[in-house]
Amino acid sequence: RNKVMVNYLKKEIQHLIIPDEAPYFEALGAALWSLKLPEKQSLDKAKLYKVNTSSFAFLSPLKDYEERVIFKTMERKEAKAGDRCIIGLDVGSTTTKAVILREADNAVLASEYLRTNGDPVAAARKCYVSLARQVKTDLEIIGLGVTGSGRQIAGLHALTDGVINEIIAHATAAVYFDPEVDTIFEIGGQDAKYTYITNMVPSDYAMNEACSAGTGSFLEESARESLGLEMEEIAELAMSATNPPNFNDQCAAFISSDIKNAVQEGIKREDIVAGLVYSICMNYNNRVKGNRSVGKKVFMQGGVCYNRAVPVAMAALTGKNIIVPPEPGLMGAFGVALEVKNKLKLGLMKEKSFDLNQLAAREISYGKSFICNGGSDNCDRRCKIAILRIDGKDYPFGGACNKYVNLVHNLDEIAQAEDLVQLRERLVFDKYAGRLPEKLKPVAKKIGLLKSLLTNTLYPLYSNFFTELGLDVVLADKIDPAGIEKRGAAFCFPVEISHGMLADLLKQKDLDYIFLPHVKGLNVENNIPISFTCPLVQGETYCLRAAFNLNNDERIISPVLDFVGGYEQMKSEFVSIARQLGFSALEGERAYEKAMSKQLAYLNEAQSIGKEILKQLEDNPEQVRIVIFGRPYNAFAKEANMGIPKKLTSRGYLAIPCDFLPYGQEEPQERMYWSMGQVILKAAKFVQRHRQLFGLYITNFSCGPDSFVITYFRDIMGRKPSLTLELDSHTADAGIDTRIEAFLDVINSYLELLKKKERAEGRKKAFSPARVIYGRQLKVRDSFGNIYPFTDPKVHSLLPSMGDLSMQMLAASIRRAGMRATVVTPPNDEELKIGRAYASCKECLPLILTVGSLLKYLRERKDKDEILVYYMPEAPDPCRFGQYSVLMEKIINQEQIENVAIFTLTSGNSYGGIGWRMLLRAWCSVVIADVMDEIYSALLALARDKEEALDIYKQCCAKVITSMEKDSWLGLRRVLMEVATELAQIPLLGSYEEACKIALIGEIYVRRDGFSRQYLVERLAEKNIISKIAPVHEWVYYCDYLIKNDLSEKCTKMDKLRVKMETIFKVRYEREIKSILAKSGLYKYQLMEVDKIVERVAHLISPALSGEAILTIGAAISEILNEVAGVISVGPFGCMPSRVAEAIISKTINNEKKREAAEDQLIKILLEIHPYLPFLSLESDGNVFPQIIEAKLEAFCLQVKRINKNLLDLKRRLG
Repeated sequence: RNKVMVNYLKKEIQHLIIPDEAPYFEALGAALWSLKLPEKQSLDKAKLYKVNTSSFAFLSPLKDYEERVIFKTMERKEAKAGDRCIIGLDVGSTTTKAVILREADNAVLASEYLRTNGDPVAAARKCYVSLARQVKTDLEIIGLGVTGSGRQIAGLHALTDGVINEIIAHATAAVYFDPEVDTIFEIGGQDAKYTYITNMVPSDYAMNEACSAGTGSFLEESARESLGLEMEEIAELAMSATNPPNFNDQCAAFISSDIKNAVQEGIKREDIVAGLVYSICMNYNNRVKGNRSVGKKVFMQGGVCYNRAVPVAMAALTGKNIIVPPEPGLMGAFGVALEVKNKLKLGLMKEKSFDLNQLAAREISYGKSFICNGGSDNCDRRCKIAILRIDGKDYPFGGACNKYVNLVHNLDEIAQAEDLVQLRERLVFDKYAGRLPEKLKPVAKKIGLLKSLLTNTLYPLYSNFFTELGLDVVLADKIDPAGIEKRGAAFCFPVEISHGMLADLLKQKDLDYIFLPHVKGLNVENNIPISFTCPLVQGETYCLRAAFNLNNDERIISPVLDFVGGYEQMKSEFVSIARQLGFSALEGERAYEKAMSKQLAYLNEAQSIGKEILKQLEDNPEQVRIVIFGRPYNAFAKEANMGIPKKLTSRGYLAIPCDFLPYGQEEPQERMYWSMGQVILKAAKFVQRHRQLFGLYITNFSCGPDSFVITYFRDIMGRKPSLTLELDSHTADAGIDTRIEAFLDVINSYLELLKKKERAEGRKKAFSPARVIYGRQLKVRDSFGNIYPFTDPKVHSLLPSMGDLSMQMLAASIRRAGMRATVVTPPNDEELKIGRAYASCKECLPLILTVGSLLKYLRERKDKDEILVYYMPEAPDPCRFGQYSVLMEKIINQEQIENVAIFTLTSGNSYGGIGWRMLLRAWCSVVIADVMDEIYSALLALARDKEEALDIYKQCCAKVITSMEKDSWLGLRRVLMEVATELAQIPLLGSYEEACKIALIGEIYVRRDGFSRQYLVERLAEKNIISKIAPVHEWVYYCDYLIKNDLSEKCTKMDKLRVKMETIFKVRYEREIKSILAKSGLYKYQLMEVDKIVERVAHLISPALSGEAILTIGAAISEILNEVAGVISVGPFGCMPSRVAEAIISKTINNEKKREAAEDQLIKILLEIHPYLPFLSLESDGNVFPQIIEAKLEAFCLQVKRINKNLLDLKRRLG
């Protein structure tokens, strides 16, 4: 029906068929499918809808908080002839606002508020027309200020120098109405801002990053598109709501499906609208304000506040009284007019006459654009510059930096010593790069490298090594968009660039080799012993090889390089590379010595430049420098940093790469095992102490490490201003410019406050957190210095929930050791909400839920005198899991929670340290729970009477838990045999062997927790599909595997010996437990063989990349068609190992099974029928799955049922 789309498709597709039934194709398909079902069922309309059930949690009515909001008013004044006035113009992305301010008394004489409609100049001209109509007398307009996202082009049209960023404009307006205001929440059409004010000056701020879900356009578009409501109708409806659903801080892309779900559930329209209002305030709180301070007096501004329901929702969520100033949507325009008045008074601007009618009539025409040649600093971004013709004069406009803004406003181009980020690139890829002499190139073999990820630091090493061997290095530095489309998962921007660059490199047909190293860790001076690069950096080579089908390409050179111990440590590995290329060991050693000397020379020069800059600052105490924080491949690479260093230098601020600073002797950040995270945080400590240095942090959307590192970075900076810019391939220049200008203004305000010595921070009372004392006997020191053994009745061991049964079993095994142990209740929306309030909301879901569970327990506990020990294991691998305990301890310190300690056991030594007997009892509890969970899934799918079957199952679980705590192994074994007998007597619809089964794999917490996985097991069981959940004991065996194969970073020789001994007993107990419970007929006896799982996929991903990715890949490829009919991999949103696994599985699973088909006739025939195997990768953020995921899940279920049917038929045929 969309004619434009149809015409486009007809151009692209020669024989396009659009059947008449297209508008209702899905419904027709469902009807036809139902006709083919063997069993016909009559339609019972009474059972068509579920009554009194909902997938949503609910919030308090907004009207309960109405008294918390104060709406201020302001009287309009009449204009008088000859009034000296200033125009304030706020050109936003969605709306444009204007005021006329009288200089004498700051009275607003006229105002306008209208739609921008994508044309800032046209909107500004309409404002001038409206203002002229409202004023009935002649005014003397002496200044014109412009703010908002369209300020530059609107300011150029007005030919004014009064162009001011909106942070300053809004702060100026707020302070005018109340000098005591210290916090501003501002929500506009597409921007949302937080500003903290100290002594009437902005001293800290934040803006929304890539997401628009906490903005006015989100609310307006969602209400209009999903509910048919106009903006003006929202407030009254929302305030009348009695039971608003909790949509959480939902992404704008998914909210429409949530609204549809709410409508389908029969939730009232007014409640849905109130839920939407709550949602934008939650998004603002979690993603904009984050964990920043909220002061004593809070103003809320922006056009959204005309909808009175929004500030009421904000009051409900923050627990703060909210003040809404008069005309909240005009505050930007009013503030910029006040700011221009102040500048005129201080002589920072000159008076200039403006005429409203002339401004309204002034047109802009466009001349021929040109490409910027980069100027004196040899910038090679090649920005397209427009020519705007205004009043007969041409003005250049555009570009990533401020060069042409300076030119238009007659400012001398800022004198720049040099762009140090650009200099860094020249040092890496020019001065210290290896080059083969031209005369040798015609006969030399060629090796291709990507200008991606850590090549942006290590290129001197790589290029010199290969050129010394006589190879011609071909560097891919162009991004082919077609390559990005080949990626197998949703990656961050830098990894997308990797894919684009490899696509460009592969166009060169004469390459002899392609170098795609796995860089495991980097050397960081004065670091902690364990150091990794992130899983995506490590997994780059494996994801690229899978995406471009290069796993069997003999040109690929993919060594594992670990520089943690220094460059000298990697000599033998590079010698091996040389021998692989056909050179002798001696040639390889000489080449590496030369390469290493060049790499070290580059690093030394970078440090020397940094020291020289610091010396210059000592000599010029009024100068300020901006330190760029980030990684070599996003902050210091021109392909990824969006020209941000140029934006700073063109505004007069020299930008310094953080790795130029002398951070080496800074104290390492405790338990910061990411190499680049350690560099960033050590440099941050240096910057925080230096009065003239300020930090700008460049990150990328869904960057896993930065979901924690940025929080630590901000903690280090404290109240010192810093800026975080989140970039992806869609980031716009205008938004970056706004944030940078605000940042620079806030720095200047901060420095003025320092001069006045007005930034004294209030001191918190002395606090000592409780700590676990590790040793032969586990003890805990409380907040007052008293020491208790874990077995003391006062000490309470609290376990997080990760699949309720498994943790109940584990708690029982701990109680058997004489400790008081319980488990938190399984999480739901409440824990999610609490956890988000104490996190940045970019962390992974398990962290948020386990934090929320702990804090909920603390709020509700009855024994306030207990010493609480919260169990939170860690893993010495590059996943985010190891940061959970760190962030929890930070929250305990920040909130000064007494007598709560975090107890961490590490998988690095396979959880050694809890004693032999307790470990084996814990092992039994884990294996039993894993098997019982699978039995639970089988009963859900197969039991004739599910309610009765689940009652029997729960009674069996209770027996085992009691026995786990009270009985010896013989007693526990006897109980297991009784349980197996009871379970075997439950009547079933069919046999376990023939039932349709899928493997549920992925991140260990999400796949085990019902709320996190959105009750997938139960939902699949409704379709008679059994979920075989990857067991927890698989992970424990994997930890043993790492130790036995010297792949663990945190084990000793004694750990290795201990694990070998323990494994003997673990296997013995596993064999006996599984053989007993298999007699239930609800479980297939199968021992866990992690070695085989890893070995099966070692050609796809190296075991050196430790963590869950290799287990997920191995399980998927090993089990599909052999044990299950399909695979679902589930993980938290943004989980790095899950995305590596998805990228590899999605691209290789079909070909890998074809390899098996050569030796398995059954698989061969199945693949002929089903060449594309059902694999589904899901990510969970705690919200219900969006509609598109539901549709994929439906299709997946149909496919696995067909495969299972064909599999059973083939088995019967083949005997």
